[in-house]
Formats: sequence, structure tokens, C-alpha cells
Amino acid sequence: MSTLRLLIPDWQGGNRPEYYLGAKLLAALAPKSQKQEQVEIKVARTTTKVELENGVHAQSALSEQIKKTKEVLNKKAPTKVITLGGTCFISQAPFDYLHAKYQEKLGIIWLDAHPDVSTPEDFTNEHAMVLGNLLHAGHKKLAQQVEAPLDPKSILYVGLQKLNAYEVDRLAQLGIKYHDQTAGALPLEAIQAWIDANGFTKLAIHFDVDVLAPTDFHSLYFAEPNVKAYSASAGQMSFAEVSALLKMLSSQNEVVGLSIAEYLPWDALRLNQLFEQLDIFQADR
Repeated sequence: MSTLRLLIPDWQGGNRPEYYLGAKLLAALAPKSQKQEQVEIKVARTTTKVELENGVHAQSALSEQIKKTKEVLNKKAPTKVITLGGTCFISQAPFDYLHAKYQEKLGIIWLDAHPDVSTPEDFTNEHAMVLGNLLHAGHKKLAQQVEAPLDPKSILYVGLQKLNAYEVDRLAQLGIKYHDQTAGALPLEAIQAWIDANGFTKLAIHFDVDVLAPTDFHSLYFAEPNVKAYSASAGQMSFAEVSALLKMLSSQNEVVGLSIAEYLPWDALRLNQLFEQLDIFQADR
């Protein structure tokens, strides 16, 4: 098999049921070649949030999600993986699989406003720990499910916004060098130069739509209707900037992994919630 599409409607990683519908809609929006098989990793849908488990939400469910995803990847053995989610947590199993397959040839572009290297001491939602897990840090139990931990030197952040103090410390501990986009965007030429200088012949791209400015793109966490204050910094990249970046990376490199996460289409969610309250949409009685 060449390219496998994974649909992982994970919402437990962010403890927000809204991510479930976002993932389903992403699967409809993303063009699909008839040559690409799509496999859905089943995630139970609910309208209620989950309880804490050993300091994080839904630890057991997320551990099982990793296990199921790895089983599919190992059985299908694709050369490329598209992952549609869901929260940022969806990248853990596919990126682990791709790194095991391509090893030092694989470079990681983490297109995100946030570093995703938190621990349960910092946060309670796993989507903020996924890159830490991939480095055998983050959440100890879920990090143990990573078989081919990443090298910090293989990671390039793009779109990173102002960090919390603990994130600055965590990145230093992990040995990850980073560019704070508040000091100006990384030029496309500099990104490609980093890829070439490190000899990466394969790329895996993690695309969290939160990297986009909420004034330019409205289907993301930081554009939730009637919410004014957030505990983290919103992304500041324009849709045009992200589009140019992804096109450049795709045209000048072999992209073997693409994860798209954190899509929250607020208007569609409102309609969905309305329709679910109407008797005519229920099973015939």
C-alpha cells in the first residue's frame, strides 16, 4: 500500500466533544484518491466531558486509541499516512510509525502555535503533550507506547507563539531549538534550507489549524463564539502564509506524513446540535 488515510475523530485528547464532528467534516473536505484506502479508528462519541484519570483526561481511552492505530498501520504498512482528526493527539501513532520506517531520513515540521510538550504537572489534556510523548517525555505512560522516539534535532516549529514559562523550560530540557514567530515569521527559504542542511529526504507535517489567526480563519478553538479570554496564545499566521508553506513543502520535498488537527467548525456544530433536538431526525416510532 502506498498512502493510507486515517480518520481519528479523537476528542478526549482535548476533552471537548466538538472535535468529533470537526474530524468527520475534515474527512469530507480532504480530497480523496480512489487509490487511497481510508480507515476510521473508532472513537465513542458523547456530548459529555470525561473525568480525570491519573492526572489527565481519558488516559485509558487514549492508550487504546494508540494501540488500535498502531495495529492498523502495522497491518496496512503504508509508505505515506494522512491523518485527519480530532485533536493534536492523533499524530502520536502515525509519526511514531513513520519515524520507525524512515529513521534519520525523516524531518518533522510542527506547524502549531503551541509546542505540545506539556506534562500532567502542567496540563490535564493530552493534546498538549503529544510531541513530548514522541520524544519519550510528556506523559510517562503514553510515551512508553512510542517505539521510535524522535530526535529533538529533527523537529522544526513553524508558527510558534508566545510561550508560557514552563514551556520555555521544557523545550530547554528537551534540547529543542525553536523560533518564536512573535519575532517574525520564518521565511520559506529558511525552512527549506533547514530541511536540506539536515539531509531530510522525507517529511512528516503536523498541521494544527490553531496556528492560523482567528481573525482570518474562524473554525478553530480561539474563534469560539462569545468567548473572549483564553489561557494560551492564539496563532497569528494568515491562511495565505500557511497555504504557501504547505505548497512549498509539498512541491520541493517528499511528504510522507500529514496530520490535520483541531478543526472546530462552530456554525456546523451549532446546526448539528439543533438538528439533534428535532424529533423528525430521530428513528421512526
